[in-house]
Amino acid sequence: MDMTRKKVTKIVILGSADSGKTTVIETLLNRREEKVTKIECNGTTVSLDYGNTVINGEKVHIFGTPGQERFKFMREILTTNLSGAIVVVDNSVGVTDMDIRILETLNGGNIPYVVFVNKQDIAPGDLESEYIKPNIPLIPTTATTGKGIQEGLEVLLKLV
Repeated sequence: MDMTRKKVTKIVILGSADSGKTTVIETLLNRREEKVTKIECNGTTVSLDYGNTVINGEKVHIFGTPGQERFKFMREILTTNLSGAIVVVDNSVGVTDMDIRILETLNGGNIPYVVFVNKQDIAPGDLESEYIKPNIPLIPTTATTGKGIQEGLEVLLKLV
């Protein structure tokens, strides 16, 4: 009997409140007709978003985290044993203090990640931050239309 286990890929979506994390996970999974579980109050994620799909024959678990500071404990739980991360930055706001803390954690943990420079429909353009390492892929996205979302996930999966 073969006891080898298939590799589990766990992707966690991080970012400030209202950056578009839930819309990103919905766009990724609903396009594949997969269900998304959301735990929210008044449209704000208070625990997690979750869905899974199969990409290139591998099961990929995707978790969305809450963006408010008070849910730091949930981000810590959800980022345990992650394979890679997507940091969603609202380009109309720029890199927030929350984003800086997330980026510093990812950089310090040597975790593969990409940055979705989201809301390109509202605030088109590049994103610059000294907290984003020079080799990190910046993906221009519009989560509401799906622009760049699938491509960004594929870029991340190559890094994982």
